[in-house]
Amino acid sequence: MKVAYIRTSTKEQNLDRQIHAVKKENVDKIFSEQLSGKDTNRPIFQEMMSYVRAGDEVVIVSLDRLGRNYTDIIETVRLLQEKKVKLNVLDAPFLRFHTGNETLDKAMSDMFISLLSYIAESERTKILERQRQGIIQAKLRGIYKGRPLKYHAQAKNPKDKLVFLNVNHQLEQEIPIRQIARENGISKSTV
Repeated sequence: MKVAYIRTSTKEQNLDRQIHAVKKENVDKIFSEQLSGKDTNRPIFQEMMSYVRAGDEVVIVSLDRLGRNYTDIIETVRLLQEKKVKLNVLDAPFLRFHTGNETLDKAMSDMFISLLSYIAESERTKILERQRQGIIQAKLRGIYKGRPLKYHAQAKNPKDKLVFLNVNHQLEQEIPIRQIARENGISKSTV
């Protein structure tokens, strides 16, 4: 079975380009999600990894769709290899070696996957650094206010307003922060 995995980092990004590319490969099933690739703790990714069986093929548009962490990508490729699942990286056809020597093919593939994994993690590091620099500049210009408050007295979402009021009431009653967080479904730092 041919299975595709597609991912964008945010919901604002569009999956259409990836969908179009994997459909050209005549995939049987598409797993898609819109979450950061900083790690493999992504529900649809984990579902796809559990779904594939020996003899299946996982199709991805580029290696960084698996993730943006070197170790995670290498581990994912290793797990797929252990399961005897073929990995087809559309923008890296040079990963498909057919020298007739299985050991040589694997060695060359591993070398290129390591390099591409390094590049994916390096790009994530650069993105975060550019973001950090942009925030510093915005703060210097006085236009960066940080993330807007979710829970406050004038929150548009009635549930968020209710959480705010409930937390304030519980704080006045000197209820432990851990208990307040648990009862309201929020983190201790948010309390």
